[in-house]
Amino acid sequence: MSPRYESEHRTFSRVITLALALGAATGWGMWFVSGQWSGRTERELREQLSTLTQSQMQLLHEREMAEAAGNDVASLQSQIASLRKEFDDLSQQRDRMQAERRAAGAGGPGNVAAKPDHDSVTETGSTTTLDHPEKVFVATAQKALTKLGYGPLSADGVMGPGTRRAIEEFQYKNGLPVTKELDTATLQRLGEVDSVAAAD
Repeated sequence: MSPRYESEHRTFSRVITLALALGAATGWGMWFVSGQWSGRTERELREQLSTLTQSQMQLLHEREMAEAAGNDVASLQSQIASLRKEFDDLSQQRDRMQAERRAAGAGGPGNVAAKPDHDSVTETGSTTTLDHPEKVFVATAQKALTKLGYGPLSADGVMGPGTRRAIEEFQYKNGLPVTKELDTATLQRLGEVDSVAAAD
């Protein structure tokens, strides 16, 4: 082998070795950079995932609150409808009682001095004149409450403290809204209980 060829061979070997070394260094460098980049990317993705999870939880919470608010609105609308119906029923009862009163008071000259239609005997034995339909209405409830043991009450047609306490106790024991008033539900339940008591 000629010296020139041998020199060229050595030079070529060095070039190959240098190229391989550079390739290896470049490969390791790229691997290192790739590892760093992928780690940073993974951290960023984890942070984004955490943010998305928190946003999702917040949206779920807000949706639950919106559904609860919707249920509250529906309940209030139902209560308003019930109260409106109760008011209409009471208005009809009042109109009917006023019409009956006008019909009873619309007699001829011979009826001018007619005595009132309704009298009630109180627990003391005295007679109380009930000259107003609403008083008759209250007096009937007072009699029923006394009969059921929520008294004794004077059937005088006056919504006094004793009558309101009796109504409150009756409403509480019968699972009704405690209003201390003779509302439609209370009157209906009072009539039912009174009928059962009368049957017994």
